[in-house]
Amino acid sequence: MMNFLFAKNKTGFIDGTIGKPEVNSDKYLLWMRCDGMVKGWLTTAMEKEIRNNVKYAKTATDIWQDLKEHFGKESAPKAYELKQSLNTTRQEGTTVSAYYTRLRVLWDEMESILPTPRCSCDGCSCGLAKKFTEIKEKERTFEFLMGLDDQFSVIKTQILACSQHQN
Repeated sequence: MMNFLFAKNKTGFIDGTIGKPEVNSDKYLLWMRCDGMVKGWLTTAMEKEIRNNVKYAKTATDIWQDLKEHFGKESAPKAYELKQSLNTTRQEGTTVSAYYTRLRVLWDEMESILPTPRCSCDGCSCGLAKKFTEIKEKERTFEFLMGLDDQFSVIKTQILACSQHQN
């Protein structure tokens, strides 16, 4: 949504940088029209249940703030929901590619909510960033293998044996 609004030069309506003019201002009606358009775009992109939570918001900024509170980067419930989805996602007869794509979507969303910690030392000589990346890759490998259909049991065992020898 941010990319869409940026492309339309309308991010100021959700971040508050384009403030609402006074009622007697020449720009008031134009601002109201643009804000209404942004509110429409936001609500059209929402599921019905979410839309019901923001239907009384007066401005696009109000809607955006409400969404940030409920679904923003700090959202522990959303992270929990994603982690739960990762743990229950299974191949279930689909192609490996389709299964991997479903996992990839969840991993990308999880990364946006809980990004991998970054090292703050100059030049990163401590290796912490590399270690975090390795841990995340291992976790994703395990999540992928856990959901594969039983026909891949031998391959799963071989992959796990290889990864054990690399440590």
